[in-house]
Amino acid sequence: RHSSQLSEAVVSTQSTGKHAEKVSARQQNLDAKAHHPPDSFFKTLDSSVKKNSLFVKKLSSLTEANRKKLVQDLNTLNLNKYIEEVVNAICGAKLKMQDMNCAIHLCSLLHRRYSDFSPLLLKTLQSALSNLNKEDKVSRVRIELRLLGQMLVLGIITDQKEGFILLHNTLHNIVNNDKEKLEFLPAMVSFVKHCGEDIMGVYSTKSRQLMEQYKITLPSVEVLGPNKKKIFHELLKEYSSAVIVALVKLHNKLMKCLKQNKKILLMKGEVSTEKLEQSEKLSAQHSKLMINATTLAELLDMTIPDLPSLQQLEEEELDCNSPTNAAGDMSDVNLWEDEDQKTFYRDILDLTGIVPQILYKKDKAKAEAKPKEEEKKTEETEEEKKKEEEEEITEETIEEEFKKLDIEEEDDEDEEEEEIVVTETTQSTSGGK
Repeated sequence: RHSSQLSEAVVSTQSTGKHAEKVSARQQNLDAKAHHPPDSFFKTLDSSVKKNSLFVKKLSSLTEANRKKLVQDLNTLNLNKYIEEVVNAICGAKLKMQDMNCAIHLCSLLHRRYSDFSPLLLKTLQSALSNLNKEDKVSRVRIELRLLGQMLVLGIITDQKEGFILLHNTLHNIVNNDKEKLEFLPAMVSFVKHCGEDIMGVYSTKSRQLMEQYKITLPSVEVLGPNKKKIFHELLKEYSSAVIVALVKLHNKLMKCLKQNKKILLMKGEVSTEKLEQSEKLSAQHSKLMINATTLAELLDMTIPDLPSLQQLEEEELDCNSPTNAAGDMSDVNLWEDEDQKTFYRDILDLTGIVPQILYKKDKAKAEAKPKEEEKKTEETEEEKKKEEEEEITEETIEEEFKKLDIEEEDDEDEEEEEIVVTETTQSTSGGK
């Protein structure tokens, strides 16, 4: 605990030292107009075109490593005729974040020596930040936004009113137009990290906890009143809230993708390359957004909602025997991995148009002969049935004819008997007479 207190005390001392340097630099820059050197001073400096042009060229590729050499050259050159080129070189340089302190230090020295530097710097930044659709917009805006913020805090831009109007308009434009794509998120994180405490008066979560725990106050440079600080703070809070919403959506999308891949792996034994690439891409986007969102929220002392971790998803067991789970699983899993696989199993190809005829010629002849044989058998079967029916009809007809003959013979016998009786009667009658 003692070690922790000591380290926190060191941090507090360092912050106080940096604050003192920043306040001193700001005051010197704001008062620079009254302390610019006279014209006679510049006559003692080197005004050669060759050396001044070479210095401007060096500024276009300035780095922290060559800061000392650049400062030496600056102190020996008369740059009165090259101030515009100097400003364009600094603002157009492909600076890295580690080179920013060097650029700001050079700007501070130039501002204190040349009265035209500050107005030209503000004009150049206005032109640069008015166009957020340039080709290298993301990297350029990150540098220009931080440069503008720190130039205002350090008093290098003496027209503070115009400078803060430009800063507000730039931040407002980004917040209103970048809530979906979040292209300028790294630029906003960098701006808040280096200028947030001084311009918005907001301390990070870590700094606030430090002040509450040890009952100390971390200093900041007073560049704006409370109401104006609140305006900038609300802008950045709105943007951070949009970032958190985007993070939650992306996290849910990633969880769904990984869950589906796990189910497909259990059901089919493998996951398609396309789905694996999709999950890897989402995971990379998620990690990048998580880092920036967490950093921005911490700097603005905001909280991010708890999100289910990937480890929890990996430890989750899938109960394949549960009807409830099975029904839920099938709703999220597509039976076919892609349209080609679906077509392969559902649309049967006509191989006769693909396979050479010589390979299936005999089979084709057999296939054509088979219907004819079946048709022939059917005809023969029908003829046999007809013959059987005719035979049955013939037998019935013969029986009926025999019956008719029997009836006729009986009738003839009856007639003969009647005739005999009549004859005998007639004969008996005649004998009696």
